[in-house]
Amino acid sequence: MRAVTLEHGTLTLVEMDDPVPGKGEVLVRSLACGICGSDLHAARFTDDFVKTSREVGGGFKLTTFNPVVLGHEFSAEIIDYGPETERSLAVGSLVCSVPVLLRSPTEPIGYSDSIPGGFAEYMLLSESLMEPVPVGLSAELSSLTEPMAVGYHAVNKAKLEGKENVLVVGCGPVGLSVIAALKQRGVATIVAADYSSARRGLAERMGADVIFNPADNSPYEYEPLTKTRDVVYFECVGVPGMLDELFVAAPRNAQIIVAGVCLQMDHSRPLIAINKELSVQYVLGYSRTEFKQSLDFISTGELNAEPMITGEIGLDGVAEAFISLASPDQHGKILVKPPL
Repeated sequence: MRAVTLEHGTLTLVEMDDPVPGKGEVLVRSLACGICGSDLHAARFTDDFVKTSREVGGGFKLTTFNPVVLGHEFSAEIIDYGPETERSLAVGSLVCSVPVLLRSPTEPIGYSDSIPGGFAEYMLLSESLMEPVPVGLSAELSSLTEPMAVGYHAVNKAKLEGKENVLVVGCGPVGLSVIAALKQRGVATIVAADYSSARRGLAERMGADVIFNPADNSPYEYEPLTKTRDVVYFECVGVPGMLDELFVAAPRNAQIIVAGVCLQMDHSRPLIAINKELSVQYVLGYSRTEFKQSLDFISTGELNAEPMITGEIGLDGVAEAFISLASPDQHGKILVKPPL
């Protein structure tokens, strides 16, 4: 099969053996797979990515010396079943899954040097983790289940009551998924801020009520966000200094949900947060239940995912797409679609 490998920071289209499903596993054909910001981090900062993951006991098996096939935001078609499977879904069924293969030890799909991720023609899934895609939902939209589940989980962590005024700082894919989840939840006001005109446009299409270009006006001064009750910030940028900026800007008693992934050493002043009695919650990933709920909400239209897709490419366009995504003015989510 054809696949795109990451090795020593370089993405290369190669031929490799088709994967063979083991016990409880299913061979699937990758139909659509999104390029995640974490994939960009893995390609650009491989050493830091691996080091940090190991320090915190993460499950990534990404290495700096073996080729890895990235891709964990996928939808796929069932091709064949391995041994000791129930075969509950017909061959040809459209499925998606949390990106984990239940081996011992567990294999993280898209961040392992042992199994391919979605930037390949074929991959392996654990039968017990597969979710059938609802009838009528496309491979493209169902591939957004994983990134939409990230935003859905972040919003769940905020424990919102519906009366909150919310600021989403950063309108990349994480910020956009947060906006969609906030819209589904029905909060009072969704304010979005980003320097990119393209991403501000996407934020509006995803459901933001008020849009700010921070180069022109400060979103922190927007009157509903200056109250000392029911104000929530979602930090979806993930760059050094961002958290400290939010500490300074936030009103007393505000809640800050940190969804942006900052790989560099950061500096913030806890005394500011202490004096204001800010509530700071870091978030990661999602539960399997949240993944399934996100898929269902995309299917019913309660989570508006479609505006996020701004490009589609084949395997031969992956390396160039990684370069394009370094500029936020061009894209929201690019889908990789291996040829059928």
